[in-house]
Amino acid sequence: MFEWLRTFWYGRILFLARGEHLAHFVNQVSKEGIILYHTQKSERGMRAQIKLADFRRLRRPARRTHTRVHIVAKYGWPFVAARWWRRKGLLIGIVIIASVLTILSQLVLSISVTGNKNLVAADVIERAEKLGLRTWVYSKDLDLNGIAKSLQEQLPDAAWIGIERQGTSIQIRVSEKTRPSIPDEVGNLVASRAGIVKEIMVIDGTPLIHEGETVRAGQVLIKSPQVNNMSSAKNAPVSVARGFVRARVWYSAEGQIPLVEDKVEESGRVAKGRGIKIGSRVIMLTAQSSPFEQSREEVITQSIKLWRNWRFPVEGIRVDHIELHNVHIERTVSEARQLAEQIARAEVQKKLTQGVPIVLETVKVLSDNSGSERVRVEVETYEDLAVYANP
Repeated sequence: MFEWLRTFWYGRILFLARGEHLAHFVNQVSKEGIILYHTQKSERGMRAQIKLADFRRLRRPARRTHTRVHIVAKYGWPFVAARWWRRKGLLIGIVIIASVLTILSQLVLSISVTGNKNLVAADVIERAEKLGLRTWVYSKDLDLNGIAKSLQEQLPDAAWIGIERQGTSIQIRVSEKTRPSIPDEVGNLVASRAGIVKEIMVIDGTPLIHEGETVRAGQVLIKSPQVNNMSSAKNAPVSVARGFVRARVWYSAEGQIPLVEDKVEESGRVAKGRGIKIGSRVIMLTAQSSPFEQSREEVITQSIKLWRNWRFPVEGIRVDHIELHNVHIERTVSEARQLAEQIARAEVQKKLTQGVPIVLETVKVLSDNSGSERVRVEVETYEDLAVYANP
């Protein structure tokens, strides 16, 4: 490895020597202290390699023995550097383009909003710009989590806001609050789920609940200041209630894991088969069938899209035969409880609104006489229940 690097750094020349006294030529070269590498004799003469620094020293032995020396090839760093030096403009252009791309890759060039239905994307972007999230700023200097939290506080209709950086683009993901379909309550703020009210802040409208009250999903929390009469014109503006109703909400889920279990698992061994598909016909080139006693197949097709919706009629197919084997598992009580708790916690996380903080978490072990362990996970959150009813 190091010898190759040394050879490349100093450079070498492959030459062809012709003449009637090649043996005498080699002797004269040796007397000059010149080392020849990979010497080969052919019908045309003698081929050999020599260091770039020693090539000029071949003149005296060649002149004395009347030998003609022709360069066949050159390789090594000195020749690469000389070639690039003759193309200084191209080299400078590459350096400039690489520098510009490096700088641009650290900037925010575009901002987009996804997941919004009722919220206006322009309004979300305008609020984000006031918080410092704008184009042509260094993305590493931005506190994306802090900006997302501030945006969520400024937008009452947003249940959760997340900001992701994908290269030079920033994507603001919005999850709007669920609006129950209650036609008679247009403009009112209703409860998205059941909970105990702890804080009420009314900006516009009339509160119909009080702190400490237990509310159910769909119950009107803040009534709009103007009732929407069915006899009014369709295009007449409707006043809507505005405010926040924060409450304690509970979520729970159970997980159950047996102490003794027989199941089928993947062993980790995979046999890959490749083939081609022409129309509806499949021709397998390798691994036409699974070499395992038990296995499942995963088929992956690879097609070439040449232009718009037109694809090449021949597709490549890869079939992965994944080996399966029977596993007998015996767990201790503590191991089964730990796995059941993980399953229950994962189910609770699916029910939670994204971005809502957990105030309290309780884990309860339930009695079970069926040879398994049952665990219940109960989570208490503090979140805003007020959402608008759908018209």
